[in-house]
Amino acid sequence: MALHCGRACRQYLLHLAHDNVDFRLPEIKALLSLRDRPFDTSETFNEKSPFWQLNGLSEDDIRSVMSRTVCGKSAFELWGHGTTTDELRMSLLEYPAEKMAPYLQNNSTYKINVYTFNKTLVFKDRIEKIDALDFLPFKGTVNLKDPEHIFCLLEDYGSDPYDIPEEPFHMYFGRWIADGQRELIRSYSVKKRHFIGNTSMDAGLSFFMANHAKVKADDLVYDPFVGTGSLLVACSRFGAYVCGTDIDYNTIHGV
Repeated sequence: MALHCGRACRQYLLHLAHDNVDFRLPEIKALLSLRDRPFDTSETFNEKSPFWQLNGLSEDDIRSVMSRTVCGKSAFELWGHGTTTDELRMSLLEYPAEKMAPYLQNNSTYKINVYTFNKTLVFKDRIEKIDALDFLPFKGTVNLKDPEHIFCLLEDYGSDPYDIPEEPFHMYFGRWIADGQRELIRSYSVKKRHFIGNTSMDAGLSFFMANHAKVKADDLVYDPFVGTGSLLVACSRFGAYVCGTDIDYNTIHGV
């Protein structure tokens, strides 16, 4: 299965967290619109899938999205994909060698990760899958601790935990570009705050809202029903000036 986009284009793969599924599409669209970039997907796009193939973007566009997204786990420059091992191999062999070359030099270091969605593989199986990629022209040295380049084989085994197939429905291979901002959900968790109320918004939802609203540096955000300030915390993290009011004096005083 070839990439079907010509030799001049690049295709990117987003690996998304499989929670708050309905919020993922508006977040990615909003973050792309901040750069005036289109949301152009492959013909097989499935909104509910944790893997999205995006077209018509630059690596800078992808890095910009990943610097803010809380639904995105990682992003990759997609080198090949397929529904079978043979299709993946054919797709990788068709990827332009000149695009691979900068990352496969003799003096470079690299590692290959294997990620499986909805299935756990033992270490031996992961190594076998990496060894099966020996047809790729890697010339550098493997460095598992601090490599210059990271590559990933991602396998999708569907979303039904009670009916996991022996073989994946789809496989992807690409060069890692950036991780998303999932750590914001943990670092700004309401559990870590000095004061919360009965309706304090979850940190993840707060960042979703800030991204959906396209809040950016030097924006002014006013929340008339601020409560304990969850939304303003997220907006200020993205560089906005924030202020708010609330009818409950005790809540405001506590914050």
